Amino acid sequence: MKRKIVDKNLARVLGFLAFIATGGGLLVSTAIKNSNFHKTEIVLIYGGLFAISLIDHLIQLIEGDEKDEDH
Repeated sequence: MKRKIVDKNLARVLGFLAFIATGGGLLVSTAIKNSNFHKTEIVLIYGGLFAISLIDHLIQLIEGDEKDEDH
């Protein structure tokens, strides 16, 4: 018999929070340490794409929860 340490939904939320913390931390630290304005603009563009991927990932998490409830 397998025992689960962490609930499936909790694992998904923890993974999502880790995704936010890792990507957000890298973007913020790069923007702070970089003194060149043009390179900072590039980091902001990557930040926008990161935000879009976060929204997409959140939608997948929500839809996955709804599919799990149907079965």
